[in-house]
Amino acid sequence: MPLFRYLKRKWLLKKPLPDEWEDIIHKKVPVIHRLPGHLQERLKQRAVILIDEKHFEGCGGLELTGEMILVIACYASVLILEEPADYYGGLQSILVYPEDYLAPFHEEYEGGIVSEGYESRSGEYWGAGNIVLSWKDIQRDLYSVSTGNNLIYHEFSHLLDDRYGLTAGISAEGTALRDDEWTQIVAKAYRRHLRDTATGRYSVVSAYGATSPAEFFSVATEVFIEKPSGLKRYMPGLYSMLSAFYRIDPVSWR
Repeated sequence: MPLFRYLKRKWLLKKPLPDEWEDIIHKKVPVIHRLPGHLQERLKQRAVILIDEKHFEGCGGLELTGEMILVIACYASVLILEEPADYYGGLQSILVYPEDYLAPFHEEYEGGIVSEGYESRSGEYWGAGNIVLSWKDIQRDLYSVSTGNNLIYHEFSHLLDDRYGLTAGISAEGTALRDDEWTQIVAKAYRRHLRDTATGRYSVVSAYGATSPAEFFSVATEVFIEKPSGLKRYMPGLYSMLSAFYRIDPVSWR
């Protein structure tokens, strides 16, 4: 890490959090009330660094406020509570739309068939260093925790997956292409989810997780934090792997 960045982070973390920020966090970031005291403070520290180092931009006519930026930074900080991961190194910009937006897609199928067009999306991670989010979907998720959905967790976990190659060793059909414990256990959970989704059986992970191993990881991350007890009962092996990776145990939070 460059010395200037190291010293600036130290300086930022010595400054007291503005009272207005404290008020917003306690009112607009419900997860703060589940965290143990030391993690509450760490979340605030992580958020301060993210706000300073990342570019937040409103798109599609959205007037991005400081409150919106703080909420996004706080939830992004949950995934790096115990491991800063260089504060999502490589991530440059967080682009926020007022609601779902149209994005171009390009799909190639067997036989050389190509499909192109536009589709509605609520968020996405661009490997080029950008994350795109829908503020409407963020608000919906924050106050509907029973669904287990959280767009911020979802898209930021895609970045971590891309950075560490977490699902690179799992095929679309759920075959483990590596023999390490992580890949074996996550692939097994993904295969079970594919079967449950195909047969209409209950799964604590949403059906969207059957789209690909990468989507399964990100949807599972949402549930890991939002509905941890359900995931631990339903897929204890997967819960253990996610707990080891993120170095947190949401079941133990109050």
